[in-house]
This record gives sequence, C-alpha cells and structure tokens, in this order.
Amino acid sequence: MDKLDTKIFGLTLVEVLVATSIILAFLLALLSAHSLYLKTALSNGETIKATILAEESLEAMRFLRDSSWSTNITPLSLDTDYSLIFNTGVWQTDVANIYVDNIFERRVRLLSVYRDGSGDITSSGGTLDPNTVLVVSNVSWLKAGATTTKSISTYLTNLFDN
Repeated sequence: MDKLDTKIFGLTLVEVLVATSIILAFLLALLSAHSLYLKTALSNGETIKATILAEESLEAMRFLRDSSWSTNITPLSLDTDYSLIFNTGVWQTDVANIYVDNIFERRVRLLSVYRDGSGDITSSGGTLDPNTVLVVSNVSWLKAGATTTKSISTYLTNLFDN
C-alpha cells in the first residue's frame, strides 16, 4: 500500500466512526423517548379506571332515577356519602365503605339544587328544587403514598315524575 491508500483508508474509518456515533445517539434518544412513553402510559392506568368507575356511578344513579325517583332518590339524605352496589342485577346505595378491586373507594353524594326566579340553577339564593339534585361521584385511591381522587358530577331531575 502506498501513502495515498493509507490516507483514504484512515479517512473512511473516521467517517464510519462518526456515522456510527450519530446513529447511536439517535437510537439512544429514541429509546429514552419510548421509555418515557411507557412509563407515562402505565402510570395512567389507575386514573383511567377511576374515571370509568366515576362515570359508571353517574350511570347507576340515572338507572336508580329511571327506576323510581320516589323509591331510590328521595329517601337518600343530602350531603351524605353513599357507596354503590350492583346486587342481583340491580344498583343499590349503601352508607358502608366499599372498595372496588380492593383499590378504589367509590362514593356518591347528592346535593341540593336551587333555582332563581327564571328557573335557572343558581349557586346561591333561590328556591329549593325538590325534583333536581346535583350528583357528585368521587373515586379515590392510594398512589405513591398519597390519596388521589377523580371527581365528576351531573344533575339529575325527576324526568318521569315517578
């Protein structure tokens, strides 16, 4: 080999090392992004389950309303936490603490609703509407040593006058 061939060979080796370094840096960045994605996706599992349980609570309260307002909603005390139980194909309320999957504590609370002179719901003043309640569904669980809560709410009205 003469000197010219050696210089070309050396230059090619440097180019290969630079290209390999660039590819390696790209793969490491891609692997880090994928790892972060997996960590985030897996940590959201409990939040998604809690959201589904909270939505299910509101649906259960709608079922109870549709079945009989006077039997299922009117007897419930306002500002009291209730658990929901699905027993023999029927939703029921209970004041006992019940955990879903031994992780999630699901509670439903009914609150009074007041209406102003135009019949619109108001946050203060107005007259009590006995045929409407605000239903707040809270699902709590322990996450990283602290309690995390997912809360959603809706209004229920005595649609069917039953």
